Amino acid sequence: MLATIFGPNDELTAIFYLIAVVLYVLAAFASGTIGRRTGGAIGLVALGLAFQLFPTMWNTFDAAFGD
Repeated sequence: MLATIFGPNDELTAIFYLIAVVLYVLAAFASGTIGRRTGGAIGLVALGLAFQLFPTMWNTFDAAFGD
């Protein structure tokens, strides 16, 4: 019920949000190889934020500058 009320409007937005959640989970459990690489868990959180905010930014720019 809550997913239908607060859910995304289209499939592409849902995919972006799903990728963001997966990146957050990977960042939370980043140890070993991912944790030692440049950026590590912080880089995964940054990518998750980018994937989470991109649909909102796209809709905002479309509303502001669209036809």
